[in-house]
Amino acid sequence: MSQAFQVLRIEFADQSALVREFEANLANGGLFIPGIFELLYGDPVMVFVDLPFATASVEFECRVVQTIPVEFEANGGQAGVALELKEALTVIRERIEKALGQKVLGELDAGTGNRHAARLVAQVPARVRVPGGGELEGRTRNLSLAGVLVAIDGEAPPVGQEVTVEIVHPTTGEERGIPGVIARHDLDASGLVRGLGVQFYEETSKADATIAYLNQVKASEHARRLGGITGSIETLGLHDLILSFGRCIPCGRFTFMRSGEVGTVHVAGGMMVSARMGAAAGVKALIRIASWSDGSFEFHANLKPDEEDGQMVMPVEAALLEAARFIEESTRHGGFSLPLAAGLRTEHRKVDLHDPNLSKVEARVLDLACVGMTVSRILDSIQEPDGLIESAILELIEQGALRVEPSI
Repeated sequence: MSQAFQVLRIEFADQSALVREFEANLANGGLFIPGIFELLYGDPVMVFVDLPFATASVEFECRVVQTIPVEFEANGGQAGVALELKEALTVIRERIEKALGQKVLGELDAGTGNRHAARLVAQVPARVRVPGGGELEGRTRNLSLAGVLVAIDGEAPPVGQEVTVEIVHPTTGEERGIPGVIARHDLDASGLVRGLGVQFYEETSKADATIAYLNQVKASEHARRLGGITGSIETLGLHDLILSFGRCIPCGRFTFMRSGEVGTVHVAGGMMVSARMGAAAGVKALIRIASWSDGSFEFHANLKPDEEDGQMVMPVEAALLEAARFIEESTRHGGFSLPLAAGLRTEHRKVDLHDPNLSKVEARVLDLACVGMTVSRILDSIQEPDGLIESAILELIEQGALRVEPSI
């Protein structure tokens, strides 16, 4: 072997236990081994699956997707290591059944790329490219061999638009572009497009390679979810949830989901180190997420933020207090009335960005309006309470320096 493998073992006492694990996890390319391990993300591992009831053992090459520390157990998790199997489903089944000397594992759907292919929650980086029209950065939410739902920020291409979706493998960093067509828009509670449902179509000559790549991505994400904690926001409360994990878990990532919206928060050593939701980053993203009273969450240990995740470094408790202050400040300004999808245009003859009478917020609004941003993007980009920003926008409209357009 060209790599030095760590060796781990897992035992299944009887055939029924093996079949249950195969159907739940092995068939999806993942495996979780309880215990305390000093393994790093991406480390190669050789796992021996011991089958004492058949006097047999089968080995598989794996990669570490996540190591869950013992501190995780205080919040309902389990210490251990989540592994991604390198072999395809057909190989896994064949090797186990060969060791057993009999066919005992069900014929599970390995995925044929049809419309009814099983979907998996998957949070991996993706780019949606429009021919001649630039690209949108985002993260996948659901992924199948038939298509993908991508959470985006920015102006959404129309339904029916042909695109290429570049999906990044979370473990290897490999990228693969897959052609498709936008089949639907996912809207948030304000009616803004936060997600694109893309139906894949691939040339026959490339279909097998694309299916194999997507299965690898799905296997990596399935393995990661084996080592995570999931639940509903309304059950635990978002504030207490972030606070309790942030204080006791050495490092990890929250993913919050509601309707078409996805937000992420990274914590490390009692500090909040990043937050991202759509175009909003840092404290502004945390404000967006902290206002939720419903939705679902996932928490995964030992995941570090990507460069685009919205860097910030604040004690967890201080960050939550700052978000609460912003929310309260916006509430004092009253309910938000401007249409979020509307565009803002500057009346150039009436604009003086160097006017000493302009407040910092007004100057920033004018600066962003000059490049044609929507109200929603301006709110996300300025690190001030939304109510204060709206007051600045309304004041500039009254002065004749800004005008509102239905869309851009």
